[in-house]
Amino acid sequence: GFGPAKFGGDEESIRMSWGRPLNAGRPVEGSTCFYLSPETAADAKRGIGFMMEEGKFVRYDVDDGSQIAPGNFKVGDTAAAVKTAFAGRVEEAPHKYIPNGSTLTVTPEDKSEARLVFEIGEDGKIAKWRIGLPPQIFYVEGCG
Repeated sequence: GFGPAKFGGDEESIRMSWGRPLNAGRPVEGSTCFYLSPETAADAKRGIGFMMEEGKFVRYDVDDGSQIAPGNFKVGDTAAAVKTAFAGRVEEAPHKYIPNGSTLTVTPEDKSEARLVFEIGEDGKIAKWRIGLPPQIFYVEGCG
């Protein structure tokens, strides 16, 4: 989860954990998936977004260096360092949209169902990362 907000929890638990206002996106027609985010401008870089689906907290996405991922990684760190730190628990796959990019999916030591996914750019560095529950952790386009 995120701080005291656990995956599967409700929207209020995320709001309390963040401690500052969060804006709720709107689900597309036929979906219950949306993000809570701190940014107010529609074109603002997200930084961090909390994915909600069917009224439950299922994932969060980070695309800047302000938040630290498990293993003490952040945007800009190398894929090689991630592979070394999580040796034996990393599955690498080609990135769907970044030519010569990849995704690194980390299985936790405790074998829980949550997964940590690092999106690696063509430069071999972390461009974004996310953590959450299947199947939402594997949604490449977020709620899209």
